[in-house]
Amino acid sequence: MRDHKSRIAARFGAAAPDYEAHSQVQRQAALRLAERVKALRLPHAPAVLEIGCGTGHLTRELLPAIGGDWIVSDIAPAMVRACRREIGEVARYAVMDGELPSLAPSRFDLVVASLAAQWFVDLPGALAALSDLLKPGGCIAIATLGIDTFTEWRAAHDAAGVSAATPTYPDAGELARAFPRHLDVEIEEELVLEPLADPLEFLRGLRRIGADTPEPGAQPLSAGQLRQVLRALEEARHAGISYHLLYAIALRSSSTSQPRATR
Repeated sequence: MRDHKSRIAARFGAAAPDYEAHSQVQRQAALRLAERVKALRLPHAPAVLEIGCGTGHLTRELLPAIGGDWIVSDIAPAMVRACRREIGEVARYAVMDGELPSLAPSRFDLVVASLAAQWFVDLPGALAALSDLLKPGGCIAIATLGIDTFTEWRAAHDAAGVSAATPTYPDAGELARAFPRHLDVEIEEELVLEPLADPLEFLRGLRRIGADTPEPGAQPLSAGQLRQVLRALEEARHAGISYHLLYAIALRSSSTSQPRATR
């Protein structure tokens, strides 16, 4: 797990200078998540933890709208520096693996993460750790990738007779069940089609934003196998690549006890 996380941090860090120019879907997901958070009944000047800030798509949309005392974090130091340059000293910043938060419990009114949770190795464990950080009445709000993300890419691998190294993403029900049972969870879904003019450009786009770390244990394709996959994707004449976005709002009871939430 440590080596895998180091690779994720390194690739996102290397992509920090170009991330803003090539992260359109990430920007859209952050905007949609921010809309949902703004509709919540948050306390005045909430204590907020952001996981996976990147260059600040969510931070700059949400922080001015709700205010509060923010800790903005990312696993990649270069991303934290980029976000700090963009947002300024209205927040505190930390380099931190959001799956292993090193913070005191019951500290935050809101924990937010836009397109970071799909990189968690142990999603239920990570969400349990983040839920421990919530005050009574607090909320976890995340946008993450769902099961139908990159269906066209996976189909091209199937056609070429090889396995995709893309991580496996949950469906809405699996994401809801990954949260601790004492949280009341609502999931909304959105399907975004990113235009596909050139199959190779899809791969280059993932590399430009640092989102090309393969699933742990995945075997790399040979050059010939990759050409087969790209040919299969092109021959299928897809109009785009699907991003299945899941938006989760998980609320902790305002009482000090932790009742079981129904699913």
